[in-house]
Amino acid sequence: MRTLDLYIFRQLVAVTFLGVLSLTLLLLLGQLFKELHALLVESGAPPGIVIDFVLQVIPFSLTFSVPWGFLTAVLLVYGRLAADNELTSMRMAGLSLWRLSAPAIVMAILLSCLCYYINIEVAPRGKNAMSEIAVKAAMDNPRNLLHSGQAVTKLDRVRLYIEKREGDRLIGLHIYPTEDAKGGDISALGAMHARTADIGEFDLSSRQLLLKLHDTTIEHQRGEETDLPIVREMPMRVHIPLRNHRKMKPNRFTNTEIAETLKHLERVRPLKAETLNEIQNAALATPSFPCARMLVQETVREINRQVAELNPKNELAFRTEGAQRASFACACIVFSLIGVPLAITARRRDSTTGFALGILVAAIYFMALVFCELSRKIPGATPYVVLWLPNFLCLAFAIWQHHKALYRG
Repeated sequence: MRTLDLYIFRQLVAVTFLGVLSLTLLLLLGQLFKELHALLVESGAPPGIVIDFVLQVIPFSLTFSVPWGFLTAVLLVYGRLAADNELTSMRMAGLSLWRLSAPAIVMAILLSCLCYYINIEVAPRGKNAMSEIAVKAAMDNPRNLLHSGQAVTKLDRVRLYIEKREGDRLIGLHIYPTEDAKGGDISALGAMHARTADIGEFDLSSRQLLLKLHDTTIEHQRGEETDLPIVREMPMRVHIPLRNHRKMKPNRFTNTEIAETLKHLERVRPLKAETLNEIQNAALATPSFPCARMLVQETVREINRQVAELNPKNELAFRTEGAQRASFACACIVFSLIGVPLAITARRRDSTTGFALGILVAAIYFMALVFCELSRKIPGATPYVVLWLPNFLCLAFAIWQHHKALYRG
């Protein structure tokens, strides 16, 4: 029996490896075609950053390619065994179909454990890194932020709109102060409109980009009147802030980080806005501790951001993310149970019906999981039940298929 199990197991491993490799390359190419223009052209990232992007996409792709590749292996290996009448010989030796499925089930359990680890640790980090690569490329070289016909919003205290860019020269540059430009030199002025501007050097230590403005019209409000002085040439430095927080999306957090985020939310949510304002005002009224004032201000801003982004619907998505990942990781087990009887049925009929049906079942399974994610917006226990519903339905379908294939071999 051990020899028979190893015989089937080795074939499953070889075909699964080839299937996963092929599907991963296809998914990787799809992601590259989708993001390559944004990385190399819009963000002006160096070609070497594509390697970093590929390394982050591969773990994310494995969450789909491993179950699909394993299903393909089960259909091909057991289908070939049925076509060569090897399964018939095994059945005549007294082995049941469930016993013959044991190598596939064991391998499915191992792959499901691997998929679960990828889903809870590797894929979230890769997903977050993928979203940060383009931003990081632009932050490291802010020249890449300036494009024709685009608004630049990643700057500190100002927003830029560029009509046209020719090399390092901007034609038609419009500068607008933002609401957080309080107390600075820019806040004393209104919008500025430069006929042309030259892109200067970027100081990495202070993260300031030098712009040399030419023929600049400055809007200056004086009472009810607006002065429009024109400056022939003037320098301007804009600050490029570092992005210090990730977007509050559950697919970018590991299970451990999700648990810590929810615990932190439970601690800070009872704090009312009036309490936070009192703490911030008390810190501002203490000029002898400027570092403490800055720390309190930053803490209050971060608390307000997290509470605002973790609205009830988003919080529910965070709470059900673990169940969704566990349900998705069981795809290999489901496919091992479905694939064996379908492969036997296909080869015995000398057609591709079973194989096509298996691919169809897999597609329906994944689409059902995606559709079930909509239930995560419903409070209560409903999301947890619905997220596991495709697995239970596929399990029932697999038992029915095994019963139909009981006397086929």
